[in-house]
Amino acid sequence: MLENWLKSIKPDENLQDWQLGRQIDCYADIFPDLKEVKVALLGTGKEVDTVRRYLYELACPFAKMPIVDIGNLRKATDEFLLPVLRELLDNQIIPILISHEERPFAAQFKAYQNVRKKVTAVVVDERIPFHENDENYIADIHTSKSPKLEAMGWVGYQSHLTPPATIQFFQEKNDELVRLGKAKAQIETVEPTLRNADTIYFNLAALKQNEAPGLWSNTPNGFTSEESCQLCHYAGISDKLTSIGFYGYTAGSDPNNQTAQLIAHMVWYLLEGIHQRKRDFPTTTDGMLEYIVSLKDYDQDATFWKSKKSGRWWLQMDSSVKGKHELIACSYEDYQKACQNELTERVLNILERYL
Repeated sequence: MLENWLKSIKPDENLQDWQLGRQIDCYADIFPDLKEVKVALLGTGKEVDTVRRYLYELACPFAKMPIVDIGNLRKATDEFLLPVLRELLDNQIIPILISHEERPFAAQFKAYQNVRKKVTAVVVDERIPFHENDENYIADIHTSKSPKLEAMGWVGYQSHLTPPATIQFFQEKNDELVRLGKAKAQIETVEPTLRNADTIYFNLAALKQNEAPGLWSNTPNGFTSEESCQLCHYAGISDKLTSIGFYGYTAGSDPNNQTAQLIAHMVWYLLEGIHQRKRDFPTTTDGMLEYIVSLKDYDQDATFWKSKKSGRWWLQMDSSVKGKHELIACSYEDYQKACQNELTERVLNILERYL
């Protein structure tokens, strides 16, 4: 069924057994069997084939994790992309989308219509590409009724590229905004933001221009190649993440295929993260340690949970359904500050959003 919307690709036959391209199933002549598959690579055009070339050459220490490459879309339109993403999500397969354009993110979000009622999205970008009265992919998901946008996170935006009114707009919505400078100073502070995401939009323009020149838009400031790979590892290791897209690659502007190689490395670290998942996403609090903190200045208690498997932290928020609660990813620093009767910006945003 999926092959109706997809074009096959030609895998490199000269690879060695230890390389990724020999360990995954590709849509070449016959469409691969998706049974037991956990991750599916998907491109929107031939430009992605350059990325595949370098990705396939990398080592494959996660051969036991079933991965397929289902090729490229026949047409880079929502009409072709949506049914593919929906079928993958319905079968609990994580799509990794690589695209030249940014527009497909709206389809990436809307593909959750039959999967989840509410979706948390995180955008990694050099700017916040939103103006309240404009029609764009961010506006589309903000007005979506099915699925409904529960919350957004913004990672790596640069204040000098973003209108102050836009920043204020999302601050008032209690979304989590992480400026580039803060993220680069302590890259680990971004991990809880990415761990909260159901879906991630990674605009490659968030990377430094001299490290990723093959993009339709980027600037001198941005994440380094090492930092971008770390972000992808954080994204992959989160049990909650079920789709991710990398946007903005332009092969014709990529001397020595430098950017294609970097994207391949980013996808590799994403796959490594998925392979190393701890399966400790707290659908229940079994295997979790409970810490109750009395917030004297706020006249209430805060309940934190720590995973015995990974050491990661969550903040408990009561939902409107009696007897139910929701756990939101946070950091050990968030817990430490709460013990001192101080609330970090992340915790304040969570409290404002859910109370």
